[in-house]
This record gives sequence, C-alpha cells and structure tokens, in this order.
Amino acid sequence: MNISESIINNLLIEFDSLTSRLKNIKHSFKTTSNVRLRERLIKENKSIFERINEIHKIAWLIKKRSKEEISFSSLLIEKTNRLFNETKTESNLFLL
Repeated sequence: MNISESIINNLLIEFDSLTSRLKNIKHSFKTTSNVRLRERLIKENKSIFERINEIHKIAWLIKKRSKEEISFSSLLIEKTNRLFNETKTESNLFLL
C-alpha cells in the first residue's frame, strides 16, 4: 500500500465515522425540544459537513494525480457525492 492509499483509507474511516455521527445528530434533532441542544446540533452538523467537503477535495486532488481509473480515492469521491446528493434530496431538517 502506498502513501496515498493509506491516506485515503484513513479518510474513508473518518468519513464513515462522520456519516454515522450525522445520523445520530438528525435523530437527536428530531427527538429533542431543547432549544440550546438544537443549536449545538446545528453547529455540529455544519462543522461535519465542512470536514466532509474537505475530505472530498483531498480525494479529488489525489485522484487527479493517480493514473488508475479504479482506486480508493474514486470510492471516497463516490461516497461523498452520494452523501451530498442524499442531503439535497431530503428536506432540510435544520431549517427552523
């Protein structure tokens, strides 16, 4: 495994962790009526999406430098694109 594959593997693990946290945030947001908690959840949701966007950009940079058509970076790009599309199609949960 070369260095870029190792980096992408770590980013894939981080991405999976972040998407899991996003699901927990959505569930908590739906079930709570505490205004302060909702505000914190909105902020955390925003920061997680910023990090996912950074991961997406890093994956694109690594993919551009790679000569392989199928790679871990392609998988990471596909996973981030699916998450972005999923959030576009569902109703915006955090609009109050």
